[in-house]
Formats: sequence, structure tokens, C-alpha cells
Amino acid sequence: MFHVHFSLPAGAAVRARRGLGAGLSAAALLGAACACSSAASPASGAQAVAAARASASASPSPRGSASSGPIRITGAYLPQPASPDVAAVYFTVADTGDQSDTLLSATSVPAAQVALMSEVSSGGAESMTVVAGGLSIPAHGQLAFTTGGYHVMLTDPAVPLEQGGTVQLTLTFRRAGKVTLDVPITSLLSDAVTGSDATSDDATSMAGMPGM
Repeated sequence: MFHVHFSLPAGAAVRARRGLGAGLSAAALLGAACACSSAASPASGAQAVAAARASASASPSPRGSASSGPIRITGAYLPQPASPDVAAVYFTVADTGDQSDTLLSATSVPAAQVALMSEVSSGGAESMTVVAGGLSIPAHGQLAFTTGGYHVMLTDPAVPLEQGGTVQLTLTFRRAGKVTLDVPITSLLSDAVTGSDATSDDATSMAGMPGM
């Protein structure tokens, strides 16, 4: 609910007390302000998310990319986390070669505990597990790291991860070796803007999403 607060200058207040005309003017001004306040209803959660999506669509967030041999990494980003303790990196890794490869591990700068994670939804409940043994990237294929699926989780980063900053991520592959890229930190609503299943009804519960 909006509240309008205003005060008349000292001289105007004296004149208001001295004459009914000034008092009526002040009352009319107050009535007009209240009418404006009543007309301006607060935006709902759905309207706020829609506005954020429109703004982001007009100015697409940056994405990181890198390559090593047949391995191509594109679309990397890290939504600014709601909690300072955990964040998630999303991207797509493609193998353009004739042999499959395996993503074994990841490290980051600023330093953090980094793990390859898988999110699984079952019976309406979501759970995350550490990927053991790495993730296979098929020859002439790709693997997407997205919300609700695979992601690289950063736990207890050394510095706050804020929109506009970057994180240096190094991915280690069995064949291609190490691939290092700069991952931009984007807005909290990046996932909603870039086509995830997040809806306006989920906007109030985004803190429960992986890395949020």
C-alpha cells in the first residue's frame, strides 16, 4: 500500500490557519494526493517479473564462452545468488570431434568449493546429488547445464558474487584437458528471462532454486 506524506511550508501553514480559503486549498491538495495514491496500485509479482523479462529482453545479459580442441563451451552465466553461500553456473558444452569426452571436474576464481551437480525432480520434490565419475559429452553432440538439471555449484565463494562481476571457471576434460572461461554474473531473474520453467508464481520462491 502506498503512503503519501507531505508538509506545507511554514508560511503556507500560517496562512492556512488564518483563512478558510487557504484551509480549503490545503484540503483540496490533500484530496488530490490521496486520489493519486489510490489510483496507483502496487505491481503484482506477475507484473514485476514481466517487467524484468521485458527489460532483460531489450538488453540481453552477456554470456561466457571458450574452446579447447573439439570442445566448445557457450552461453555460460551465473545468476547472482540470493544467498551468499551457494551459486550455480549454467552453460552448454559441445564436442565437435569424432570421439566422446568426459567433463571430470571444475575449479573457480575467486576460490570456492566447486562440484558438478545433478538436480532430479521426483514426486514433486527436488533433490541434488554430486555427479560421480564425471559427465560424458558425446561425439558430435552436446550437454546442456540448465536449471532443473546439471549445473556447476559454487559453495562458500571467497568474495560476494554480485551482478556485473565475473567468475573464472576452469573445466577439466579427460581428452581436451583444461578449459578456462570468464563467466559473467547476471541478474537474479536471468533464468526466467532466458527460457527456464520459472514463472511469475515462482518468483517468490526463487531462493529455493539451485544456486539461488
